Amino acid sequence: MSLSPETRARIESMLSQHRVVLFMKGTRQQPQCGFSAAATNVLNELLPDYHTVNVLEDMEIREGIKLYGNWPTIPQLYIGGELVGGADIIRQMYGSGELQQALGLPPPDRTPPTIIITDKAAEAIRAGLAENPEMALHLEIGPDRSAGFQLAPARPSDIVTIANGLEIRLDPASAQRARGIKIDWVETVQGAGLSLSYPGSAGN
Repeated sequence: MSLSPETRARIESMLSQHRVVLFMKGTRQQPQCGFSAAATNVLNELLPDYHTVNVLEDMEIREGIKLYGNWPTIPQLYIGGELVGGADIIRQMYGSGELQQALGLPPPDRTPPTIIITDKAAEAIRAGLAENPEMALHLEIGPDRSAGFQLAPARPSDIVTIANGLEIRLDPASAQRARGIKIDWVETVQGAGLSLSYPGSAGN
């Protein structure tokens, strides 16, 4: 399959009109796949505005952009007409500061945050890590303070902090939001799990 001149012209027109273009599934407000959501989450942290193209609404562009940049998957980020890559590369470059540099933004603050982990929470976390010794503990905190822990491989770009003898890895935005938080283990009628509270909130 080859890229038609008409589709190439449409893509080049989009790239010439907008410095930052994300070809994705869905929209910035409603991504339709996890990878597109991950890409927009990063870009939303850095840019008040950028152009998105919903490939689900345009089959020519959906297939054409894969041929244009010789990149087989969606999403795809372009800056200044140049292909940056997909969701994993976007996240890696964000964590290392390369994405901020490419966008002409100041480098991220990589100061590790101070976090409190109670003994009960630390015990539960260690139990989970013992079952997955090759994994590292990551904490992501969104703009709305929604937090999520996950076990995943360590990345060189991670910001690392130590609390109660445990290593926690964060991306730059999560590291900023994590300053002074307290992680506890709580048991309620809904079940037991890790709980996160912020400085100045009840229980801190």
